[in-house]
Amino acid sequence: MQIHYRPVKEQESYSRRLTGPLPFASMLRSYKLYLMLLISSIFFIVCQNQGSITSLVSNVAAAPSASAADDPLGVPDVVAAPLQALGVGNDGIELLYGGDSEPSLGAEKIRSRSLNFKDMPLKLNDRSSSTSAATSSSAATTTTTTTSTVRTTPTTTTTKALSTTTSGNGVSKSDSGSLGRVTDVPYRFPVDTKLLPPLYIITPTYRRPEQIPELTRLGYTLKHVQNVLWIVVEDSENRTASVARLLEEIGVPFVQLAAPMPAQYRKQKVKPRGVSNRNRALQWIRANATEGTLYFADDDNTYNLKLFEQLRHVRKVAMFPVGLISKYQVSSPIVKNGTITGFYDGWLGGRKYPLDMAGFAVSVKFLHSRPKAQMPFKPGYEEDGFLRSLEPLDLKEVELLASNCTEILTWHTQARKNPPAPALDRKKYGGTNLVQLTSWLV
Repeated sequence: MQIHYRPVKEQESYSRRLTGPLPFASMLRSYKLYLMLLISSIFFIVCQNQGSITSLVSNVAAAPSASAADDPLGVPDVVAAPLQALGVGNDGIELLYGGDSEPSLGAEKIRSRSLNFKDMPLKLNDRSSSTSAATSSSAATTTTTTTSTVRTTPTTTTTKALSTTTSGNGVSKSDSGSLGRVTDVPYRFPVDTKLLPPLYIITPTYRRPEQIPELTRLGYTLKHVQNVLWIVVEDSENRTASVARLLEEIGVPFVQLAAPMPAQYRKQKVKPRGVSNRNRALQWIRANATEGTLYFADDDNTYNLKLFEQLRHVRKVAMFPVGLISKYQVSSPIVKNGTITGFYDGWLGGRKYPLDMAGFAVSVKFLHSRPKAQMPFKPGYEEDGFLRSLEPLDLKEVELLASNCTEILTWHTQARKNPPAPALDRKKYGGTNLVQLTSWLV
């Protein structure tokens, strides 16, 4: 048998043919395949993250406008900072910063549930009363979520701050001359008042050891209430720095007034305390408010938040129980089949409306229809006299809140009376923290 061997040279040629470089066409096809895979991967990633990319582009586009909006009063930081450090705005009006604000930034940020809005109270001083009404620095309130932005348009109410003096009956009158000028102070409620009627909370107060603690409790309660304006009226010739500082710190939009008790009533054994304060607040509401509800909320009471929400839609007058009043421990209308048949109170005293001051509320529109309505300087008969001044008033028209007067949503808790603090021995404690600490005491 004959065996044929292939020459080695031919085998080497075959080996080179197998291990040599691929043709150019095959390489091009491979690169095209890799490129298609890369493009497909990028397209897939873009599709999966389309929402995040859109949000990123929107945020980048909105950044310049947001930085411009953050400048208080529409001026750059370089100009605004020195003005705010001096407490002066663009128009020369002194700015009064309150709440959780940082004076160096110049805008008060008030948080109310899910709404964030900026307010700038203006301080207007006069001879016997001073007002500090919160004003919004933006035209719209913006609530931001992770995927969308909702814009709520507030309603603007133009308020007029009057320079006033107090007459003998405790009702203020405008001064003449430069002090009698009327200044327009626009105030923006954070939510449209057509959707959420505003509340005007009237709180008379006077200097005593319990004043600051009780105002603190009430103020932080009102901090949970939307569309509220707190009207605090002091029984003094001028507003006090301690109350002003507290109101600014709490951050609830407020108006601070002063209406001292007339001198002839201070000599009485039982004084008509708070009457001049409330009458001054009623005067302010008549001059500045057109809608909503007014409520006399004394600083020595405790309030359930449900009460404030029920007060918003009062058409004329609403009544409801108050706890911890008199020997019966409650003051309330007597209701049978949805109708008031009488009043349950530990002291009737011949009153037609034997109610506690915290047991009724009045519509602002209804108050305007009774221009002569005010509170009398008659101890024990302040509530009765005010409700009588609202007549004609049919009890059938009175709205019964607190589940038809079956719940107690406010209590007359009244802090225990405390004696004045003794004077600090400055020789012994001078240079210590007690010097500043005792400034909080009365």
